Amino acid sequence: MSAIVLPGVVPANAIAQLRKLMVAGPFVSGKLSAVGGAAAIKDNLLLAPGSPGEREAVELVAGALQASATFQVAAWPEAMLRPQICRYAVGMNYGDHVDGAIMGQAPEHIRVDVAVTVCISDPSEYDGGELMIDTAGVARAWKGNAGDAIIYPADTLHRVAPVTRGNRDVAISWLQSMVREPERRRILFDVRAVLDAMDRAAPPPPEAETLRRSYFNLIRMWA
Repeated sequence: MSAIVLPGVVPANAIAQLRKLMVAGPFVSGKLSAVGGAAAIKDNLLLAPGSPGEREAVELVAGALQASATFQVAAWPEAMLRPQICRYAVGMNYGDHVDGAIMGQAPEHIRVDVAVTVCISDPSEYDGGELMIDTAGVARAWKGNAGDAIIYPADTLHRVAPVTRGNRDVAISWLQSMVREPERRRILFDVRAVLDAMDRAAPPPPEAETLRRSYFNLIRMWA
């Protein structure tokens, strides 16, 4: 599976602010942002685009992702769409779909390589609502803690299971990556994790510089 889970990408203080903003609302139907046939399978709410609360929430989420070194080395963002702040109440879901290849408004279209979901709700606050990502025909469920994020290839078939209790609050976005292929992003992420662990040793082993050279050369080849 080419998805990468990123624990605690959005800090607790930002999550607390996001929760307050979502209490205040207002919300509109998520179908307003649906394109083509997606409106028939999409049933959720959006924090009203352009409202004061939504603008503040978007800044919180975008700022946290931009400040996260882990997110940067996992996603290699070149351009990112404005996050959407979503709520799935009881009975709401989003059917099977693949994200569009090109998104955004002219002249700021981007190629959509990576989808991002950030959890605002804690999993104890709702039942159902799992993000289901299909890999080779097998659906895998994900439900993170508040502040966790998951990134996955935007061409992956995925859906949100119906919520049966509480509210599932999330932020979502899409980005164009400097490294287009998900398998290569995964390799870079894993190599960087090993390199960081070696660098924390006192002193770092001599092999760290050999690995660093290979890591940089892979970036030169793939980015």
